[in-house]
Amino acid sequence: MKILLRTGLLTVTVTLAVLFFVLDPSEYVIFPRCPFNILTGYYCPGCGSQRAIHSLLHLNFTGVAGNNFLLIPAVALIIYSYTYSFINRFFGLKLPNIFYMKNMPWVIFFVIGIFGILRNLPYYPFLLLAPN
Repeated sequence: MKILLRTGLLTVTVTLAVLFFVLDPSEYVIFPRCPFNILTGYYCPGCGSQRAIHSLLHLNFTGVAGNNFLLIPAVALIIYSYTYSFINRFFGLKLPNIFYMKNMPWVIFFVIGIFGILRNLPYYPFLLLAPN
């Protein structure tokens, strides 16, 4: 059962990655728009993520930063969470799994909330956080 779940998750992930690689979300209507942005006119913390994923898959890091800067540390944390045990074994280190630290959910919640507020401020340099 666990193998079936992992295989299904991997299949969905690869399919979405291929879809985001081939199709640019800014040009095709099959990609949904942000309901928060449609209703309020403000950017949520996730606005621009689809275009940022497309840019990331094309290794366009400027495009990633321009569409949703928060995706860069998020991807770095995800990569770390999958590789820290290998790094510990290979180099003999004792790096922690930061996702299991006591206050990490609150830290993530706080960072996402502050990012969502700052990217809507109409002042420089916060204008740089708004999606292109």
